[in-house]
Order: sequence, then C-alpha cells, then structure tokens
Amino acid sequence: MAGEPAVTSKMYLRTCHWIKISLLVFVLYWLSAATEELNSEPTNIEKRSGIFTDSKKKQTSVSFASNHFSQDIRLDSALNESILYFKRTPKDSKFRFAQTEYSKEEVLQSLEELQQLIHDNTNEEIQNKIQKHFHLMELSPAEGPPTITGYYEVRIYGKTKREGEFQYPALSPPTSDSLSVENPKFFPRERWKEKSTWEKYSKPIIFIRLTDLHLAQLEGSALVQTETNERFRINYAADNGKDYISPSVFLKGICPSLKPYHLSDCIQKKPKEVSDAIFKNPRYIFFERESLSSSKSKSAESVFGPFGSQGIRLVSFRSVAMDKEVPLGFPVLLSFQSKDWSLNHHLVFVHDRGNAISGVGRLDYYLGNENGVEEVANNLLTKGKVILLLPKKKNEKQLDKENKSNEKF
Repeated sequence: MAGEPAVTSKMYLRTCHWIKISLLVFVLYWLSAATEELNSEPTNIEKRSGIFTDSKKKQTSVSFASNHFSQDIRLDSALNESILYFKRTPKDSKFRFAQTEYSKEEVLQSLEELQQLIHDNTNEEIQNKIQKHFHLMELSPAEGPPTITGYYEVRIYGKTKREGEFQYPALSPPTSDSLSVENPKFFPRERWKEKSTWEKYSKPIIFIRLTDLHLAQLEGSALVQTETNERFRINYAADNGKDYISPSVFLKGICPSLKPYHLSDCIQKKPKEVSDAIFKNPRYIFFERESLSSSKSKSAESVFGPFGSQGIRLVSFRSVAMDKEVPLGFPVLLSFQSKDWSLNHHLVFVHDRGNAISGVGRLDYYLGNENGVEEVANNLLTKGKVILLLPKKKNEKQLDKENKSNEKF
C-alpha cells in the first residue's frame, strides 16, 4: 500500500488539468457567443428599408401580419399592372396632371425605367436614382394634409336560391329592349327592391344578406362562397350614376358606426331602421361574376384582388384609389402613421377610383382580403403625405445629364 499516495496524487493532477481545460473551453465559448451577439443585428429594432417596405407595429391576426413578407411580388405585380394598362391605351393617348401633358410613350418609358431600377439596384440606390427619372410632386391641398383611408375586398356567404335572410340579389348590369321608354340602368335603388324589376331587366348572380350587399357595393367587389362551397368573385360592372349617401346619415343614435360587426348587430335589433337607411342611398352597383381558378393558390389570391378602374387588377398593399384628377397608373410615394401601423415613402400605384374619393387630398389604400384586414381598414383614418411621381420629359433628362457632366469639370 506504500504506492497509493503517488497514484492518488497523479489522479488529482489529471483531474485539475481536466478542470482547467473545461474552464478554458467554457470561457472561449462564452467569449465567442458574446462576440457573435454584439455583431448580430438586434431583433427587437423595427427594420425600415426606405420606399419599398412598410413597417407594421401590430396586426389583428397572424394571417394578416404575415401578408407583408412577400413585398417583391406585390411591387412587381402592381408596377406591371400599370405598364399593361398604358400599353392597352390608344397610341395617341395623352395624360394630364396640373398644366402638364404626357404622352403614352413618355409614361411607359418612365415606368419601364422604374421597373429596371427596382430589379437592378438596392433600396438605397433606388431612392437616389428615382429623382433622376421623375419629378416628385407632393400633393398639398389647401385644407391640409391628405386624408388616408383603407378599403378591402369583402368575403361573404351567398345562396344560389332566394331563402331566409338571403333575399337580396347581387345583380348583373340591366338590359332593355329598344322599345323601352326608360333606361333601367338609371333606376334608383328603391326600384331594385322589387322582384318584378330585377326579373325583367337583370339576372341575379347570387342571393346575399342586405348588409353584405351594402358592403359589396360599397367596396366594389366581394369574394363569395355558396352553400355548395363554390367560390367566385363579384366585380363592379356598372352603376346607376347616382351619388352615394352613407346610411350613417339616417342611423344616428341607432348604430354606433357602419363597421360590419356594428351593422350586422344593428340589423338584428333594428331591422326596419337599418334596411330603410341602406335603401335611402340612391346609388346602386351592378356586378359581373369572375370565376376563380382552382389552381390559384391562396397566397396568390391574397395578392391579386378584384379589378379596379379600366381593367387594372388591384394588388394588396400596392394599389390605391384616388381622384380622377390624378392619372390612372401613375406611381405614388405614400407615408402615414396611424395607431395600428405606419408607412414611410411606400411605393404604390393609382389603380382605382371611388365615388367618395374626391379631390387630390384623398387616398384610399387597398389592403386585400386576408383575415383581419376588415378591422384594420375600418380603423384606418389618418392624415399623411402623398408624393406623385411625374415622368421627366426627354429634354429635362438631357439637361440633367449635361449638368451632371459639367459638375465633373
């Protein structure tokens, strides 16, 4: 047993050596992790990437929040819709804003240059170069900063036969023979309550609830699902030429607001008052049915919406409705801040009109059809900044080039 202390001593030394190595490895790992954390980008800081990305502070649902991770396809699609629209116009078409007139060629060239910029440059480079291709005109009406609202595509349930609360047809545009004294297209809303009228002059596409008909006509389209699980879209096709009067005028003290959930609740409690208020709005919208491709994915359906004005397909978060004074198809930089979210120089395109969108101080932002979008759209009412991108004339571009060349000397 005389050799036992020596063995114990060796074991002790080995153990100490192992502990030292373990401590060294741990320290090196900790230093590496700390260095990596310092070098990494903080995850709790809101990212902003200039004019082509919007930043969301909060959302009302997961599906709506995740709608913003594919901005490139939306931007490309919206820009392409503008280009296709101008290509469809006659060769000698002119587009005017303020005192300046632009040819089809000038507008198309500017949009195609913008398309090239987006594809070939970083966001920072795009911001620098965009001013070389466009005049940036901020729209500042006398009454103050522009008013920004939101709209969306309604999702509704309908039935192929008239029954229960599904009493109200979404009608196709009316037709009449040459012998008719009156044109049914201009009938006020009250006339279209009568079954004899729509059976004679029109065809029902689907039967829906009165509040859903109001929403579909207000927004200009709706995604419909029937009792057989068939899905299709109804798009704006025509109107009776009358001005819109909001039912809220006649519902003071009855409904807290015209938000869908308030309206649905109100019509249950006060059916006559709400029905009368809706029918006092003389404006009536007719629809056309659009089949949805069975191969179209839900993500594509959330990006591409109904038709806006002049056959332009609306693109969620990239299409806006503005006054007729602002030419269709033109690009706009949109900025605003609301309690839900904010945008900073977000690139959008004028793809739609609206009966209630009057004056250059009004902009309606299309938010798509995803779950939760209804509440966000209904709550969006704020002031903002709207900058219209106007094409530079050929001689202006040449002058810019010469000035740049002179700066080098």
